[in-house]
Amino acid sequence: MITLILSFQTDPHSSVMFTRNETVNTSVTHGFEDLITYHIVNTSLGAISTLVNTLLIIIFLSYRPFRTRYVLLILLNIGDLINSMAIVLTGLNRIELYSTAIRTMTLPVRTSVECAIEPWLILKLIGDILIPVSTFWMGVERLVAILFPIFYRFSVDGKAVKYLVVPGVSLLFVFCSICVAFYLAFTENHLTSFYCGRKAAFGEGFGTFIYCCNITCNVASTIFATAAYFKALNLSKTQPRMQRQVNVIRYYLLISVLSTLLVSLPNTIALFQLYVEKVSDSLSKPAYWMQTINSGIHFFVYLALNKEFRARTFRMFKMVHSEEMSLSKKQSPDGCDTPLRGSAKTLTARTN
Repeated sequence: MITLILSFQTDPHSSVMFTRNETVNTSVTHGFEDLITYHIVNTSLGAISTLVNTLLIIIFLSYRPFRTRYVLLILLNIGDLINSMAIVLTGLNRIELYSTAIRTMTLPVRTSVECAIEPWLILKLIGDILIPVSTFWMGVERLVAILFPIFYRFSVDGKAVKYLVVPGVSLLFVFCSICVAFYLAFTENHLTSFYCGRKAAFGEGFGTFIYCCNITCNVASTIFATAAYFKALNLSKTQPRMQRQVNVIRYYLLISVLSTLLVSLPNTIALFQLYVEKVSDSLSKPAYWMQTINSGIHFFVYLALNKEFRARTFRMFKMVHSEEMSLSKKQSPDGCDTPLRGSAKTLTARTN
């Protein structure tokens, strides 16, 4: 049984500072070691995903044709980067939380407002909404481009609708969702779970909204992209120029399918746990790893299926390698700079 102690002193050896703690026994902390291991794995995956998405956004933004052509992919990339950073911060927070609980046999007493203002939870909230919304628009864009090519060419592609309206609507939706979340947290402030998840901070209703948003957007995007793919594939038999659209839709479709499998499926499991029955950790924990992997896998999808992206990426790495080789050749064996111009004789380093 948990004995509640409202003390205003925290463990001086802990970097996680809370104003109130409750003393617990070993039955409560049992299994925390396994949770620490789970979060170490998830944090490591999140760190790798953060690095991959940082590289991806550099590739997108450093090349003007990509900046204008792949607006929705950049929006998705930003969502993935934010989500990956949130996963790392969440993991570090949970590892410290469970480690402190094992060491001190205390758990923090948290309120929904205290949870809501956690930086890692805010970042996670942004990523949880921006990623599925971006994926949804990707499916819509491909379907419109195939079914209404003239409208798409003259009213969407290269126009404000693509550059400003769609990203603006997406960000506005994210902002409004966050405002609703904070409204719920502040108006219904109450004691909640010590680990501060989304349901703990914003309530089960908002948690359900997040799950449904992910499931609906990803599944809808998959349906739209699939319809566009088969339509373009059929048209390519009589219109050779349509083959380019087939190639583009192919990686859009793969992203949608991966999001459905790696994100929608875990969210379906979470909904099942919330309203039906708790699922075994052996199933639920790897499901969360799948979501983390999904945020870092898109770079490899583009690399495999987008010939222009692949060429640009290899060119960037080749340029970096060439610069490194050039810098190394500018140095003499003893570390002194040698002249850069003149004949071979002039370029010979002289020593007295």
